[in-house]
Amino acid sequence: MKKTIIILIFALILLPAALDAVQVDPPSGPYYVGQAIRFSGSDYMWDYNNGVIYYGDGTSDTGVGHFTWKTHVYRNPGRYVVRITAPPGYPKQSAGAKGINTIYPPDESMVIVIQENRSIQVSPASPVAGQSVTFTALNFNTPDNIRWEMGDGTVYRQQAAASPLGGSVVTHTYNKTGSFQIKAYDWNGSLQVAAVSVQVNIGHPNRTIQFTPASPREDELVYFEALNFLRPNEIRWNFGDGVTAVNGTRVTHRFQQAGTMTVSAVDGNLIHPVVSKNVTVLPENRFITVLTPEVLINRPVTITAHNFRGDLVLWNFGDGVQESGNHEVTHIFSQPGTFVISARDENGESTRSFTAAVIVRGIDDEVLVDLAEIRLDNGKYYKVVPRKTRSLYAVLRMKMRGTGIVSGQWIVDGHPYEFFNELAVQGELKEIRTRELPGLPVLDPGIHTITLTLTRPEQMNVEFPVLKYFVLPYENAVELQSPQNEFVAKEDEIPEFSWLNARGASQYEIAFSGNLYSILYNTPDQQWHDTGTESRFTPSPQIWNQLRRNRWSYWKVRALDSGGQIVAESDVREFKVIVATATITLNRVSDLEGRSVELDAGVARAGGDYLLVQGSLSYAADAKFLVLRVYTDDQITDQLVFRDVRKDVSREFETSVPHKGDSRVLFQLLKTSSPAVVVGFHNLRLKR
Repeated sequence: MKKTIIILIFALILLPAALDAVQVDPPSGPYYVGQAIRFSGSDYMWDYNNGVIYYGDGTSDTGVGHFTWKTHVYRNPGRYVVRITAPPGYPKQSAGAKGINTIYPPDESMVIVIQENRSIQVSPASPVAGQSVTFTALNFNTPDNIRWEMGDGTVYRQQAAASPLGGSVVTHTYNKTGSFQIKAYDWNGSLQVAAVSVQVNIGHPNRTIQFTPASPREDELVYFEALNFLRPNEIRWNFGDGVTAVNGTRVTHRFQQAGTMTVSAVDGNLIHPVVSKNVTVLPENRFITVLTPEVLINRPVTITAHNFRGDLVLWNFGDGVQESGNHEVTHIFSQPGTFVISARDENGESTRSFTAAVIVRGIDDEVLVDLAEIRLDNGKYYKVVPRKTRSLYAVLRMKMRGTGIVSGQWIVDGHPYEFFNELAVQGELKEIRTRELPGLPVLDPGIHTITLTLTRPEQMNVEFPVLKYFVLPYENAVELQSPQNEFVAKEDEIPEFSWLNARGASQYEIAFSGNLYSILYNTPDQQWHDTGTESRFTPSPQIWNQLRRNRWSYWKVRALDSGGQIVAESDVREFKVIVATATITLNRVSDLEGRSVELDAGVARAGGDYLLVQGSLSYAADAKFLVLRVYTDDQITDQLVFRDVRKDVSREFETSVPHKGDSRVLFQLLKTSSPAVVVGFHNLRLKR
């Protein structure tokens, strides 16, 4: 028994030590694709230096042992079984010393997991064609020796002398849109290490053109900006009027004719499609006027530049004097003659020059009448006033040819009343009024007449009409409120007529007539409508329909006391009821920067000194032309002419109106240039 135990102990001593797994360096992971990893056999009691190692990826190596390490690089991520064994055909046992059989070690193995930590970073994340894109290789093993395949046939590699070096960071520009597969290899791909790939989608750039002002006029400086263009210093501009330029993202241009222009821009490399924008250029609206086209030497003359855009105007007065000034200037000519005044906008930066002529004369006696008319202070040939009124005068307006003394005499009720002797200057509109004190006779009720005769120069043969004013037997009057004189109303929009309360009045009556004589003289056939104590009246449809259409009608009010006696009357006002055969529609109101202004029930609230109004009109018949007049607070601010108008065909318009804080804008459409032929109108109220 003892002998058996000794033999077993000796045999165990001759067996190899307990098996260990394959040795790896570094001893612990993680392990990555492309990383150099070393392997060796286990720690045996004797040298095992001629084993074969199988890496599990189809490759192997020989000569591995306990003291011999082998280096390997995995090309792809995955889970691999590494095994070390004796070479093929190598005996598993042999006769050792003293005839004892030696048993060679069994196979050794281990499992190694190879991970992928390499990646490609793309900037920007959503590139567009023509844009420089940066690719960065992260965690690559050979950052200075990377092969790049850009997916469009371009390769960046280390060895090719004609190619850019393939480092860890490369930039590339794609000249077309689409999806591209980018691949990057460690060791310039020479070790056949797996590639890292990323897909990049190349899109079209979001390019556009902006411009201001939104609705420029001829010769107005327009500012253009090209947004998101990839070559900002090499943009090819085409302004649609025959002018081209190669410039940056911001350019300016002046259009020299009205119409719709197609402005386009394209990158200098012509990779991307052309970007275009339509610009509507409005007609020129600048002009200059001379307050008095014919003036006397050494007298100031006022010149006004209308609708000019810059703060300063470069003026040339035609007599050798040139200066920078405001939109309205005065100048004194020291010599007679005809002078052409010119003005350039924006202190001369504008390319257009606007002119007006002025005739400067010395004093002479050769004066002739170019224009002469007389009116009462209300602008009419007639007026109704209360007894002892002080608000009554007559006025002579005349324009002369030549400069000299003009004399004349006012005739009241057929008798000479007042003589005048005035200097009339060539081209000036001269106004001569009857004197305020003692004033025209207003003590005797009834009809009074006033006219005028000119006595100098003697050769002038001018006949003036006879004006009439009616003095009421009452010293107080009814003051009319609305509507204003020469009011125009649509037949389906009946207005309210209103007035102020008169002293001593208990009730009121209102009259309408299409005959001026009847309402002035209160003829027996004149119909009066009782309004009671109300100082307002809205005609019934029956009364309204009795008034003539498209012709002037008249109205006035009288006040009665409690006994039914008349104590006051008003003056007579004119109004017109039209059959609106044209329709005017306001489509959009905006400020000069193009921002829309809310339009609610005919009221637009906005800031700024000017607003832009866009609208349309249509007419119920064919017409050679229509005239659209724009009034702001009873002052004409624009006039547009539409030619060859077709029945019910909409025509668009655009105009700018001044905004004074609380303004009333009237759009009045005329069939001819005469203000008497109104075919449609529209009201707009501006508030802040």
